[in-house]
Amino acid sequence: MKPRVLSSVILAGIVLFVGISAVHAVNMDSGKYKIQFGNLNIGGAKMTDPADSTYNLTSTLGQTAAGQFQSNGFIVKAGFQYIYTTIPFTFSVSNTHVDLGSVMPNSPVTSPITLTVSFGGAGQYVVTAGEEGPMKNFSGFPVTDTACNGGIDTCTETLAKPWTSSAAYGFGYSMTGTDVPADFADATYFRPFADLLAAEPPATVMQSTNVTEDTTPTPNPSPTAAPVLTGTPRQMTHQSTLTFRMNVSPLQATGNYQTVIHFVATPSF
Repeated sequence: MKPRVLSSVILAGIVLFVGISAVHAVNMDSGKYKIQFGNLNIGGAKMTDPADSTYNLTSTLGQTAAGQFQSNGFIVKAGFQYIYTTIPFTFSVSNTHVDLGSVMPNSPVTSPITLTVSFGGAGQYVVTAGEEGPMKNFSGFPVTDTACNGGIDTCTETLAKPWTSSAAYGFGYSMTGTDVPADFADATYFRPFADLLAAEPPATVMQSTNVTEDTTPTPNPSPTAAPVLTGTPRQMTHQSTLTFRMNVSPLQATGNYQTVIHFVATPSF
């Protein structure tokens, strides 16, 4: 009789919230600075393109000087538009417990989860992942981390390779969707998880160095036609799919196997 392996993955997702307190227009001072003549805006609003809602326009009325100003030791962001820098950064995992079910030898099983980043006021972000050691049963017998197909197709913690052979054993993951590393060329490319207990650094699974909107007007010399905006509308939420994959040999000991995967999402501004 072929052995049956039951496996599950417990996920530790970290949700970060980054917010900035509201600033009121009053005179402020301390031992190192003094700001005088605080200003209240007459009004501010967000307007949407009535044709197809492709582009948005924000306006500030009554601001004596709108814009970003900085010098050694301080940055002043004046104007209604900077409200967007106070939107929280959040990260979520669609499922914190993944059950791979009963695994038969030479019969790979997979299970997906969704990673969601809402970057808010952040200009860039990175999501990393690592495991608390390989999948193990209660006796401590492990399922080795995948090396993918092996040979020239040997994958590492930071380099995905094809894993298509049913005779290639182990546990690993693939990535598809938004902001995923380029080495995940398609759904057949996998990596092993970095082993945090072995002091291996966690690997990047999602990253963007510029999630802000680019709406630089295209130069248009015609005095009668409005300039055309060339940027892509800002999407606040980015999603990717992480797919776990496990394949065991006929020599794998029966039992329940599990590990814990840690995800860390870090924004920067």
